[in-house]
Amino acid sequence: MIKLSCHSLSSRRKDKIVSVFSTQCKCYLIGHKMIKRISYTILTVLTVDLLATSDDITMTWTSPIFPKLYSNDSEVNPFDKPITTDEESWIGSLINIGAMIGPFPYGFIGEKYGRKIGLLAISIPHIIAYLTLAFSRTVYLYYFARLLGGIAIGGGYTLLPMYLAEVAEDSNRGMISATLNIFWTFGNLIPYVIGPYTSVVWFNVILACLPTSFFILFFFIGPESPYYLIEKNRIPQAEKTLMKLRSHNKKVVETDIKRIQLELKKNEQKGNFFDLFKSRVYIKGLVISLVLIIAQQLSGVNAVLFYTQEIFAAAGASEVSPEISSIIIGIVIFLSSFIAPLLSDRLGRRLLLLQSLLGVCVTNLVFGIFFYLQSSTEVDVSSISWLPLLSLIVYFIFMNSGFSCLPWNISSELFPTNVKPHAATIISCSSWTFSFLVTKFFNDLNDGIGQGETFWLFGGFCFIAWIFIFFFVPETKGKSFQEIQEILENRWHV
Repeated sequence: MIKLSCHSLSSRRKDKIVSVFSTQCKCYLIGHKMIKRISYTILTVLTVDLLATSDDITMTWTSPIFPKLYSNDSEVNPFDKPITTDEESWIGSLINIGAMIGPFPYGFIGEKYGRKIGLLAISIPHIIAYLTLAFSRTVYLYYFARLLGGIAIGGGYTLLPMYLAEVAEDSNRGMISATLNIFWTFGNLIPYVIGPYTSVVWFNVILACLPTSFFILFFFIGPESPYYLIEKNRIPQAEKTLMKLRSHNKKVVETDIKRIQLELKKNEQKGNFFDLFKSRVYIKGLVISLVLIIAQQLSGVNAVLFYTQEIFAAAGASEVSPEISSIIIGIVIFLSSFIAPLLSDRLGRRLLLLQSLLGVCVTNLVFGIFFYLQSSTEVDVSSISWLPLLSLIVYFIFMNSGFSCLPWNISSELFPTNVKPHAATIISCSSWTFSFLVTKFFNDLNDGIGQGETFWLFGGFCFIAWIFIFFFVPETKGKSFQEIQEILENRWHV
């Protein structure tokens, strides 16, 4: 009966069944290829993000290490004696000087020899720095290691965004770029979790495993940037890379290569450094970018990151130990890093910046009030010993909701391609310069004007920046480059 029914089917019906079956097979094959392509892209991105994690470990490395370096116990402190406050400030701040230097050699390596070689080269000073910190017994080698780690950070902040933007498709570039901030903040968390409970040697050896893992994995997995390959006229290699990353369809890849070639051709005319100062529009963009980036550092964010455990120890909270408080802060930093990527294209950059900065300003003031009451009055603060932890939790939620990453995003939208590298160099150097000043003289400020007054000073800088953003920073959400240029040309704000 079944055979009879099958044979009785019309030829048209049979053709339809065969067509549906063929379509399903094709969809399956396309889906399989797409999954394979997406998996390769994700694997590449996650491998690169290991280097981002290694970068920001260096930022919070000081928080669990400084209490050990102040110890008189030779089994805890690798030095013959406890460090001085001046030595502490140099250990904390020298990475900023290295980060000012890093963009120049690594930018050259990335342009001359390729993004892949540049990224692999960044991991080497990280490995050397962590191993030096693990086994050295003098403060001068610590200075060397921190400076070397800073150079790697400067290189990482230069090449990582560039590489991820160039391997991503237009449709997922924002999401892939957003993973950097997530893994940077994950790097902030790691020292808080591991540092207090391991020796100086094992702590740094564990940290050295991350850039080492990146080097091995990326050496075998990571493709060269298709933009770099096309720029160097290595078309067959670029085609092979794009087939892996974006599409297994050769015609689609060929179209993509033509588009990239056209894009690179448009950007052949590169402006020089002084072109930044010949246009009123560029000057306005530079002023806005510098105010945002400098205000970000003057909010005290890096001082808090570097000295988190010491700040909680000074607050004298008894309910939660400084070590556990630091871990809580690290978790908050990591989780709140998801806020800005989710909201910046919905609510707009300007609104997020304003609410973020207002929250940072208020929490700085509250934090300052606690330390002022503790050190400058006879008020018993034991009943509000929870306030520093709560204040810093709220501080980082507001900071990561906009002010930690949006100044960089906005600055990248205010300049055309021909002058963007020069503007980025000025902005990056300014950021690390003020980060150095804040972290180097944080303890001097505490001793000179008081710890409470120092946080009030940070809050005051935030308030000034808030006023500036309200009157002068334009909204860039959903606007083309030409529209942004017109806004800067005709007026300061919208």
